[in-house]
Amino acid sequence: MAMERRANIVKLAAADNVAVALSDIAAGEQAVDRAELAVTAREHIPLGHKIALRPIAAEEPIIRFGMPVGLARAAIAKGMLVHIHNVRSQHLDNEVDHYE
Repeated sequence: MAMERRANIVKLAAADNVAVALSDIAAGEQAVDRAELAVTAREHIPLGHKIALRPIAAEEPIIRFGMPVGLARAAIAKGMLVHIHNVRSQHLDNEVDHYE
């Protein structure tokens, strides 16, 4: 009998280039969803944070739930944490007001 793998990420929409961690994911650990999606985490991905599902170019939109939620500050490799250190707001230039 095949054993079902335990999902530790969720991709919210088909167009998303990131997924959300359902638990802490260690560097080197496989991040998997309930479908066929699997990516190796290149660094620690905390619970609730985003992981890049594919390479994301500098200035490319970060897509979550099918909607842009920010722009990549620099290139983001597949499996990297996607958070405020490498994402900027597409609406605000003020770092103090940055909310992504």
